[in-house]
Amino acid sequence: MQMSEAEKGLLEIGYSMATESSFFLLFDTILDACMRYTNADGGTLYMVDDETDRLVHLLDVNRTLDTEEHQSASQADMQIAENRDTNIFTYTYHKRKLLNIEDIYEVKGFEVRAIKEFDARNHYRTRSVLVSPINVTGKKILGVMMLYNSLDDEGNVIPFSKDCERTVVSLTSQMANTLTNMILIQEMDEQLGSFVQSLTTAIDAKTPYNANHTRHVERYCMQLVDYINAQHTKGLIDVYITDNDREQLSMAAMLHDIGKIITPREMLNKSTRLGQFYEATVNKLEKIRLMMKIDMLEGRMDKTEWTMEDLRVSNFLAELERLNISDTLSDADIERIDDIGARSYHPQKGAPIPYLDEEEKKYLHIRKGTLTQEEREVVQQHVVYTDRILADIKFTDKYNKVRRIAASHHEYLDGSGYPQGLRGEDLDLLTRILTVCDIFDSLTADDRPYKGPMDLTEALTILQKMAEEGKLDPQVVSYITKCMKPE
Repeated sequence: MQMSEAEKGLLEIGYSMATESSFFLLFDTILDACMRYTNADGGTLYMVDDETDRLVHLLDVNRTLDTEEHQSASQADMQIAENRDTNIFTYTYHKRKLLNIEDIYEVKGFEVRAIKEFDARNHYRTRSVLVSPINVTGKKILGVMMLYNSLDDEGNVIPFSKDCERTVVSLTSQMANTLTNMILIQEMDEQLGSFVQSLTTAIDAKTPYNANHTRHVERYCMQLVDYINAQHTKGLIDVYITDNDREQLSMAAMLHDIGKIITPREMLNKSTRLGQFYEATVNKLEKIRLMMKIDMLEGRMDKTEWTMEDLRVSNFLAELERLNISDTLSDADIERIDDIGARSYHPQKGAPIPYLDEEEKKYLHIRKGTLTQEEREVVQQHVVYTDRILADIKFTDKYNKVRRIAASHHEYLDGSGYPQGLRGEDLDLLTRILTVCDIFDSLTADDRPYKGPMDLTEALTILQKMAEEGKLDPQVVSYITKCMKPE
Protein backbone atom coordinates (compact mmCIF):
# COMPACT_ATOMS: atom_id res chain seq x y z
CA MET A 1 0.00 0.00 0.00
CA GLN A 2 1.36 3.38 -1.03
CA MET A 3 1.92 5.95 1.72
CA SER A 4 0.38 9.40 1.51
CA GLU A 5 2.56 12.51 1.49
CA ALA A 6 1.54 13.20 5.08
CA GLU A 7 2.57 9.70 6.17
CA LYS A 8 5.88 10.03 4.34
CA GLY A 9 6.44 13.34 6.07
CA LEU A 10 5.75 11.86 9.50
CA LEU A 11 8.08 8.97 8.75
CA GLU A 12 10.81 11.40 7.74
CA ILE A 13 10.31 13.43 10.90
CA GLY A 14 10.43 10.28 13.02
CA TYR A 15 13.71 9.29 11.36
CA SER A 16 15.15 12.79 11.84
CA MET A 17 14.30 12.76 15.52
CA ALA A 18 15.63 9.24 16.05
CA THR A 19 18.99 10.09 14.47
CA GLU A 20 19.46 13.65 15.72
CA SER A 21 22.37 14.26 18.09
CA SER A 22 21.96 18.00 18.68
CA PHE A 23 19.54 19.11 21.38
CA PHE A 24 18.63 22.39 19.70
CA LEU A 25 18.14 20.84 16.27
CA LEU A 26 15.85 18.30 17.92
CA PHE A 27 13.83 21.10 19.53
CA ASP A 28 13.59 22.91 16.19
CA THR A 29 12.51 19.71 14.46
CA ILE A 30 9.75 18.84 16.90
CA LEU A 31 8.29 22.35 17.15
CA ASP A 32 8.36 22.78 13.37
CA ALA A 33 6.73 19.37 12.84
CA CYS A 34 3.97 19.96 15.37
CA MET A 35 3.19 23.37 13.91
CA ARG A 36 3.19 21.98 10.36
CA TYR A 37 0.86 19.05 11.08
CA THR A 38 -1.56 21.12 13.17
CA ASN A 39 -1.22 24.15 10.87
CA ALA A 40 -0.45 26.25 13.95
CA ASP A 41 0.62 29.84 13.44
CA GLY A 42 2.88 29.88 16.50
CA GLY A 43 4.58 27.71 19.07
CA THR A 44 6.50 27.97 22.33
CA LEU A 45 8.75 25.33 23.88
CA TYR A 46 9.89 24.90 27.48
CA MET A 47 12.22 22.19 28.82
CA VAL A 48 12.63 21.09 32.44
CA ASP A 49 15.86 21.93 34.24
CA ASP A 50 16.03 19.53 37.19
CA GLU A 51 18.90 21.41 38.86
CA THR A 52 16.99 24.69 39.13
CA ASP A 53 13.48 23.14 39.32
CA ARG A 54 12.34 25.40 36.51
CA LEU A 55 10.67 25.25 33.13
CA VAL A 56 13.32 26.90 30.97
CA HIS A 57 12.10 28.75 27.89
CA LEU A 58 13.95 27.61 24.77
CA LEU A 59 12.13 28.55 21.61
CA ASP A 60 9.41 30.83 20.21
CA VAL A 61 8.13 30.72 16.63
CA ASN A 62 5.39 32.87 15.08
CA ARG A 63 4.82 32.66 11.33
CA THR A 64 2.57 35.68 10.99
CA LEU A 65 5.05 37.87 12.85
CA ASP A 66 7.94 36.10 11.08
CA THR A 67 9.83 35.55 14.31
CA GLU A 68 11.94 32.72 15.66
CA GLU A 69 13.70 33.25 18.95
CA HIS A 70 15.90 30.78 20.78
CA GLN A 71 16.03 31.11 24.57
CA SER A 72 14.13 34.35 24.19
CA ALA A 73 13.59 36.80 26.99
CA SER A 74 10.05 37.28 25.77
CA GLN A 75 8.90 34.43 27.98
CA ALA A 76 10.11 34.18 31.56
CA ASP A 77 11.34 30.88 32.96
CA MET A 78 8.95 29.43 35.52
CA GLN A 79 9.39 27.68 38.83
CA ILE A 80 7.75 24.29 38.50
CA ALA A 81 6.40 24.32 42.03
CA GLU A 82 4.68 27.71 41.62
CA ASN A 83 1.40 28.69 39.93
CA ARG A 84 0.47 25.05 39.60
CA ASP A 85 -3.19 25.66 38.83
CA THR A 86 -3.25 29.09 37.17
CA ASN A 87 -0.36 28.85 34.67
CA ILE A 88 -1.09 26.72 31.60
CA PHE A 89 2.52 25.49 31.41
CA THR A 90 2.99 24.46 35.05
CA TYR A 91 -0.56 23.08 35.07
CA THR A 92 0.25 20.86 32.10
CA TYR A 93 3.53 19.84 33.71
CA HIS A 94 1.89 18.70 36.95
CA LYS A 95 -1.30 17.23 35.49
CA ARG A 96 0.61 15.42 32.71
CA LYS A 97 -2.23 15.91 30.28
CA LEU A 98 -2.92 17.89 27.16
CA LEU A 99 -4.87 21.18 27.28
CA ASN A 100 -6.99 22.10 24.24
CA ILE A 101 -8.51 25.58 24.59
CA GLU A 102 -10.77 27.10 21.92
CA ASP A 103 -10.15 30.72 22.98
CA ILE A 104 -7.48 31.48 25.57
CA TYR A 105 -9.07 34.89 26.35
CA GLU A 106 -12.33 33.23 27.35
CA VAL A 107 -10.87 30.42 29.45
CA LYS A 108 -11.57 30.44 33.17
CA GLY A 109 -9.07 29.63 35.91
CA PHE A 110 -5.82 30.44 34.05
CA GLU A 111 -3.70 33.57 34.21
CA VAL A 112 -3.23 34.76 30.59
CA ARG A 113 -1.82 38.25 31.19
CA ALA A 114 1.54 37.41 29.56
CA ILE A 115 -0.21 36.20 26.39
CA LYS A 116 -2.37 39.33 26.22
CA GLU A 117 0.71 41.54 26.74
CA PHE A 118 2.47 39.69 23.90
CA ASP A 119 -0.54 40.23 21.66
CA ALA A 120 -0.76 43.93 22.53
CA ARG A 121 2.92 44.53 21.79
CA ASN A 122 2.72 42.77 18.43
CA HIS A 123 -0.84 43.72 17.35
CA TYR A 124 -1.66 40.02 17.39
CA ARG A 125 -4.59 37.94 18.70
CA THR A 126 -3.93 34.55 20.26
CA ARG A 127 -7.07 32.43 20.22
CA SER A 128 -6.92 28.61 20.04
CA VAL A 129 -4.24 26.98 22.19
CA LEU A 130 -2.93 23.42 22.50
CA VAL A 131 -0.54 22.74 25.39
CA SER A 132 1.14 19.33 25.55
CA PRO A 133 3.52 17.70 28.02
CA ILE A 134 6.66 16.15 26.53
CA ASN A 135 7.12 12.89 28.32
CA VAL A 136 7.75 9.18 27.99
CA THR A 137 4.72 7.28 29.28
CA GLY A 138 5.17 6.47 32.96
CA LYS A 139 8.32 8.57 33.26
CA LYS A 140 9.09 12.15 34.22
CA ILE A 141 8.04 15.18 32.21
CA LEU A 142 10.88 16.54 30.06
CA GLY A 143 9.18 19.68 28.84
CA VAL A 144 5.99 21.49 27.78
CA MET A 145 4.99 22.73 24.32
CA MET A 146 2.31 25.25 23.45
CA LEU A 147 0.89 25.59 19.93
CA TYR A 148 -1.50 28.42 19.18
CA ASN A 149 -3.85 29.58 16.44
CA SER A 150 -4.54 26.58 14.25
CA LEU A 151 -5.45 27.89 10.78
CA ASP A 152 -7.85 26.55 8.17
CA ASP A 153 -7.19 26.65 4.43
CA GLU A 154 -8.39 30.27 4.23
CA GLY A 155 -6.14 31.38 7.10
CA ASN A 156 -8.90 31.65 9.69
CA VAL A 157 -8.14 30.66 13.29
CA ILE A 158 -9.95 27.47 14.29
CA PRO A 159 -9.81 25.15 17.34
CA PHE A 160 -7.24 22.36 17.36
CA SER A 161 -8.92 19.12 16.28
CA LYS A 162 -8.72 15.68 17.87
CA ASP A 163 -6.45 14.64 14.99
CA CYS A 164 -4.15 17.52 15.97
CA GLU A 165 -4.12 16.24 19.54
CA ARG A 166 -3.19 12.72 18.47
CA THR A 167 -0.47 13.99 16.13
CA VAL A 168 1.09 16.20 18.80
CA VAL A 169 1.01 13.40 21.40
CA SER A 170 2.65 11.04 18.93
CA LEU A 171 5.38 13.48 17.89
CA THR A 172 6.17 14.70 21.42
CA SER A 173 6.39 11.08 22.63
CA GLN A 174 8.92 10.34 19.90
CA MET A 175 10.82 13.45 20.88
CA ALA A 176 10.76 12.44 24.55
CA ASN A 177 12.18 9.01 23.70
CA THR A 178 14.94 10.56 21.59
CA LEU A 179 15.66 13.18 24.23
CA THR A 180 15.81 10.54 26.96
CA ASN A 181 18.34 8.57 24.92
CA MET A 182 20.38 11.72 24.23
CA ILE A 183 20.42 12.60 27.94
CA LEU A 184 21.44 9.04 28.79
CA ILE A 185 24.29 9.17 26.27
CA GLN A 186 25.33 12.56 27.62
CA GLU A 187 25.32 11.22 31.18
CA MET A 188 27.37 8.22 30.09
CA ASP A 189 29.86 10.56 28.40
CA GLU A 190 30.03 12.69 31.53
CA GLN A 191 30.51 9.58 33.67
CA LEU A 192 33.28 8.35 31.38
CA GLY A 193 34.84 11.82 31.42
CA SER A 194 34.86 11.92 35.22
CA PHE A 195 36.37 8.42 35.26
CA VAL A 196 39.14 9.59 32.94
CA GLN A 197 39.75 12.61 35.18
CA SER A 198 40.04 10.26 38.16
CA LEU A 199 42.60 8.16 36.32
CA THR A 200 44.57 11.30 35.47
CA THR A 201 44.48 12.26 39.14
CA ALA A 202 45.86 8.80 39.96
CA ILE A 203 48.79 9.44 37.59
CA ASP A 204 49.29 12.79 39.29
CA ALA A 205 49.60 11.04 42.65
CA LYS A 206 52.16 8.65 41.14
CA THR A 207 54.33 11.25 39.42
CA PRO A 208 53.32 14.92 39.64
CA TYR A 209 54.91 16.08 36.38
CA ASN A 210 53.03 13.53 34.29
CA ALA A 211 49.59 14.95 35.08
CA ASN A 212 50.69 18.26 33.59
CA HIS A 213 52.03 16.34 30.61
CA THR A 214 48.71 14.57 30.08
CA ARG A 215 46.70 17.79 30.10
CA HIS A 216 49.25 19.62 27.97
CA VAL A 217 49.22 16.86 25.34
CA GLU A 218 45.41 16.85 25.24
CA ARG A 219 45.38 20.62 24.83
CA TYR A 220 47.98 20.53 22.04
CA CYS A 221 46.00 17.80 20.25
CA MET A 222 42.85 19.91 20.37
CA GLN A 223 44.70 23.02 19.18
CA LEU A 224 46.14 21.06 16.29
CA VAL A 225 42.77 19.55 15.31
CA ASP A 226 41.13 22.98 15.40
CA TYR A 227 43.94 24.40 13.27
CA ILE A 228 43.58 21.59 10.72
CA ASN A 229 39.81 22.04 10.50
CA ALA A 230 40.19 25.81 10.18
CA GLN A 231 42.55 25.31 7.24
CA HIS A 232 40.03 22.91 5.71
CA THR A 233 37.24 25.47 6.12
CA LYS A 234 39.38 28.03 4.31
CA GLY A 235 39.79 25.54 1.46
CA LEU A 236 43.55 25.27 1.97
CA ILE A 237 43.73 21.54 2.77
CA ASP A 238 41.61 18.44 2.16
CA VAL A 239 42.08 16.99 5.65
CA TYR A 240 39.13 17.29 8.03
CA ILE A 241 38.66 15.75 11.49
CA THR A 242 35.09 15.01 12.53
CA ASP A 243 33.62 15.95 15.91
CA ASN A 244 33.59 12.30 16.94
CA ASP A 245 37.25 11.81 15.96
CA ARG A 246 38.10 14.98 17.88
CA GLU A 247 36.43 13.54 20.99
CA GLN A 248 38.18 10.20 20.49
CA LEU A 249 41.56 11.92 20.23
CA SER A 250 40.85 13.99 23.34
CA MET A 251 39.97 10.86 25.30
CA ALA A 252 43.03 8.98 24.00
CA ALA A 253 45.31 11.88 24.92
CA MET A 254 43.94 11.90 28.48
CA LEU A 255 44.50 8.14 28.77
CA HIS A 256 47.70 7.63 26.79
CA ASP A 257 49.96 7.41 29.86
CA ILE A 258 47.58 5.59 32.19
CA GLY A 259 49.94 2.59 32.16
CA LYS A 260 52.43 4.62 34.20
CA ILE A 261 50.29 3.84 37.23
CA ILE A 262 52.01 0.43 37.17
CA THR A 263 55.53 1.73 36.38
CA PRO A 264 57.75 1.95 39.51
CA ARG A 265 57.68 5.46 40.96
CA GLU A 266 61.47 5.63 41.39
CA MET A 267 61.95 5.21 37.66
CA LEU A 268 59.28 7.70 36.61
CA ASN A 269 60.66 10.35 38.97
CA LYS A 270 64.35 9.57 38.48
CA SER A 271 65.88 12.98 37.80
CA THR A 272 69.56 12.00 38.08
CA ARG A 273 71.76 9.07 37.06
CA LEU A 274 72.48 7.88 40.61
CA GLY A 275 69.02 8.78 41.84
CA GLN A 276 68.54 7.76 45.46
CA PHE A 277 72.12 6.43 45.63
CA TYR A 278 73.80 9.81 45.14
CA GLU A 279 74.11 10.72 48.83
CA ALA A 280 75.40 7.26 49.71
CA THR A 281 78.07 7.50 46.98
CA VAL A 282 79.21 10.93 48.20
CA ASN A 283 79.34 9.75 51.82
CA LYS A 284 81.34 6.66 50.84
CA LEU A 285 83.95 8.70 48.96
CA GLU A 286 84.23 11.22 51.80
CA LYS A 287 84.68 8.33 54.22
CA ILE A 288 87.44 6.88 52.02
CA ARG A 289 89.20 10.25 52.03
CA LEU A 290 89.01 10.37 55.83
CA MET A 291 90.34 6.82 56.22
CA MET A 292 93.23 7.51 53.83
CA LYS A 293 94.14 10.61 55.83
CA ILE A 294 94.18 8.59 59.05
CA ASP A 295 96.39 6.00 57.30
CA MET A 296 98.77 8.81 56.25
CA LEU A 297 98.88 10.34 59.74
CA GLU A 298 99.51 6.97 61.33
CA GLY A 299 102.26 6.14 58.85
CA ARG A 300 100.49 3.42 56.92
CA MET A 301 100.39 5.51 53.73
CA ASP A 302 103.06 7.57 52.05
CA LYS A 303 102.30 11.29 52.26
CA THR A 304 102.99 11.87 48.56
CA GLU A 305 100.76 8.93 47.62
CA TRP A 306 98.05 10.23 49.96
CA THR A 307 98.26 13.72 48.47
CA MET A 308 97.79 12.38 44.94
CA GLU A 309 94.98 10.00 45.87
CA ASP A 310 93.15 12.55 48.02
CA LEU A 311 93.32 15.06 45.16
CA ARG A 312 91.96 12.44 42.73
CA VAL A 313 88.96 11.65 44.96
CA SER A 314 88.27 15.28 45.87
CA ASN A 315 88.38 16.31 42.19
CA PHE A 316 85.96 13.53 41.33
CA LEU A 317 83.63 14.61 44.15
CA ALA A 318 83.71 18.15 42.77
CA GLU A 319 82.60 16.78 39.37
CA LEU A 320 80.15 14.18 40.63
CA GLU A 321 77.10 16.46 40.83
CA ARG A 322 77.59 17.57 37.22
CA LEU A 323 78.17 13.98 36.08
CA ASN A 324 75.01 12.97 37.93
CA ILE A 325 72.66 15.55 36.37
CA SER A 326 74.19 16.41 32.98
CA ASP A 327 71.94 15.69 29.99
CA THR A 328 74.77 13.95 28.13
CA LEU A 329 78.24 12.70 29.06
CA SER A 330 81.34 13.08 26.89
CA ASP A 331 84.07 10.51 26.27
CA ALA A 332 86.25 12.43 28.72
CA ASP A 333 83.53 12.14 31.36
CA ILE A 334 83.32 8.39 30.86
CA GLU A 335 87.12 8.08 31.13
CA ARG A 336 87.06 10.00 34.44
CA ILE A 337 84.35 7.68 35.76
CA ASP A 338 86.28 4.60 34.57
CA ASP A 339 89.49 5.86 36.22
CA ILE A 340 87.87 6.34 39.62
CA GLY A 341 85.80 3.20 39.19
CA ALA A 342 88.93 1.09 38.75
CA ARG A 343 90.30 2.07 42.17
CA SER A 344 89.67 0.71 45.64
CA TYR A 345 90.64 1.60 49.18
CA HIS A 346 92.43 -1.18 51.05
CA PRO A 347 91.80 -0.91 54.80
CA GLN A 348 94.11 -2.43 57.40
CA LYS A 349 91.52 -5.09 58.03
CA GLY A 350 88.72 -6.38 55.85
CA ALA A 351 87.99 -6.47 52.13
CA PRO A 352 88.90 -3.66 49.73
CA ILE A 353 86.28 -0.92 49.31
CA PRO A 354 85.79 0.06 45.64
CA TYR A 355 85.45 3.78 45.03
CA LEU A 356 82.46 2.94 42.85
CA ASP A 357 80.61 -0.37 43.05
CA GLU A 358 79.14 -2.08 39.97
CA GLU A 359 75.71 -0.46 40.38
CA GLU A 360 77.20 3.02 40.73
CA LYS A 361 79.39 2.52 37.67
CA LYS A 362 76.40 1.27 35.68
CA TYR A 363 74.34 4.36 36.53
CA LEU A 364 77.18 6.79 35.90
CA HIS A 365 77.84 5.18 32.51
CA ILE A 366 74.45 6.38 31.20
CA ARG A 367 75.52 8.49 28.24
CA LYS A 368 72.21 10.37 27.77
CA GLY A 369 69.36 10.91 30.16
CA THR A 370 69.03 9.36 33.59
CA LEU A 371 67.85 5.79 32.93
CA THR A 372 69.80 2.63 32.26
CA GLN A 373 68.72 0.48 29.33
CA GLU A 374 66.97 -1.88 31.74
CA GLU A 375 65.14 1.01 33.44
CA ARG A 376 64.21 2.50 30.08
CA GLU A 377 62.67 -0.81 28.99
CA VAL A 378 60.63 -0.93 32.19
CA VAL A 379 59.36 2.62 31.62
CA GLN A 380 58.54 1.80 27.99
CA GLN A 381 56.32 -1.00 29.23
CA HIS A 382 53.84 1.67 30.32
CA VAL A 383 52.40 1.57 26.79
CA VAL A 384 51.75 -2.16 27.13
CA TYR A 385 50.08 -1.53 30.48
CA THR A 386 48.02 1.28 28.92
CA ASP A 387 46.75 -1.16 26.31
CA ARG A 388 45.92 -3.80 28.95
CA ILE A 389 44.09 -1.34 31.19
CA LEU A 390 42.06 0.11 28.32
CA ALA A 391 41.25 -3.39 27.08
CA ASP A 392 39.22 -3.88 30.27
CA ILE A 393 37.18 -0.70 29.73
CA LYS A 394 34.01 -1.32 27.74
CA PHE A 395 34.10 1.67 25.41
CA THR A 396 31.00 2.43 23.35
CA ASP A 397 31.21 2.69 19.56
CA LYS A 398 31.62 6.43 20.02
CA TYR A 399 35.05 5.78 21.55
CA ASN A 400 36.03 2.66 19.63
CA LYS A 401 39.41 4.11 18.53
CA VAL A 402 40.62 5.34 21.93
CA ARG A 403 42.46 2.20 23.01
CA ARG A 404 44.34 1.82 19.72
CA ILE A 405 45.33 5.50 19.55
CA ALA A 406 46.50 5.64 23.17
CA ALA A 407 48.47 2.37 22.98
CA SER A 408 50.28 3.38 19.76
CA HIS A 409 51.55 6.85 20.64
CA HIS A 410 55.20 5.70 20.82
CA GLU A 411 55.14 4.00 17.43
CA TYR A 412 57.01 5.60 14.51
CA LEU A 413 56.20 5.51 10.81
CA ASP A 414 59.50 3.74 10.00
CA GLY A 415 58.81 0.91 12.47
CA SER A 416 61.46 2.01 14.97
CA GLY A 417 58.98 2.82 17.75
CA TYR A 418 57.62 0.62 20.49
CA PRO A 419 56.12 -1.63 21.72
CA GLN A 420 55.01 -3.34 18.49
CA GLY A 421 57.22 -1.69 15.90
CA LEU A 422 54.19 -0.63 13.84
CA ARG A 423 54.75 1.14 10.54
CA GLY A 424 53.07 3.97 8.64
CA GLU A 425 50.21 1.96 7.18
CA ASP A 426 49.24 0.83 10.71
CA LEU A 427 49.06 4.33 12.16
CA ASP A 428 46.08 6.56 11.37
CA LEU A 429 46.03 10.36 11.44
CA LEU A 430 44.74 10.61 15.02
CA THR A 431 47.58 8.41 16.30
CA ARG A 432 50.13 10.44 14.33
CA ILE A 433 48.79 13.66 15.85
CA LEU A 434 48.99 12.26 19.39
CA THR A 435 52.57 11.05 18.79
CA VAL A 436 53.72 14.46 17.57
CA CYS A 437 51.98 16.33 20.42
CA ASP A 438 53.41 13.90 22.99
CA ILE A 439 56.96 14.52 21.76
CA PHE A 440 56.36 18.25 21.48
CA ASP A 441 55.34 18.51 25.13
CA SER A 442 58.23 16.27 26.24
CA LEU A 443 60.63 18.68 24.53
CA THR A 444 59.08 21.94 25.76
CA ALA A 445 57.85 20.97 29.25
CA ASP A 446 59.32 23.03 32.07
CA ASP A 447 58.37 20.68 34.90
CA ARG A 448 60.38 17.55 34.09
CA PRO A 449 62.64 16.38 36.94
CA TYR A 450 65.45 15.31 34.61
CA LYS A 451 65.81 18.22 32.16
CA GLY A 452 65.00 21.84 31.48
CA PRO A 453 62.57 23.10 28.82
CA MET A 454 63.61 23.48 25.19
CA ASP A 455 62.69 26.67 23.35
CA LEU A 456 59.95 26.50 20.72
CA THR A 457 62.19 26.87 17.67
CA GLU A 458 64.56 24.13 18.78
CA ALA A 459 61.69 21.77 19.63
CA LEU A 460 60.05 22.27 16.24
CA THR A 461 63.41 21.75 14.54
CA ILE A 462 63.76 18.37 16.27
CA LEU A 463 60.24 17.37 15.16
CA GLN A 464 61.10 18.37 11.59
CA LYS A 465 64.30 16.32 11.71
CA MET A 466 62.36 13.29 12.99
CA ALA A 467 59.93 13.75 10.09
CA GLU A 468 62.84 13.85 7.64
CA GLU A 469 64.15 10.62 9.18
CA GLY A 470 60.79 8.98 8.46
CA LYS A 471 59.68 8.67 12.08
CA LEU A 472 56.92 11.30 12.17
CA ASP A 473 54.28 12.36 9.66
CA PRO A 474 55.78 15.39 7.87
CA GLN A 475 52.32 16.86 7.20
CA VAL A 476 51.37 16.71 10.89
CA VAL A 477 54.73 18.26 11.82
CA SER A 478 54.06 20.99 9.27
CA TYR A 479 50.64 21.62 10.83
CA ILE A 480 51.98 21.86 14.39
CA THR A 481 54.82 24.11 13.24
CA LYS A 482 52.36 26.57 11.67
CA CYS A 483 49.92 26.18 14.56
CA MET A 484 52.45 26.80 17.34
CA LYS A 485 54.57 29.32 15.46
CA PRO A 486 52.37 31.20 13.00
CA GLU A 487 54.08 33.56 10.57
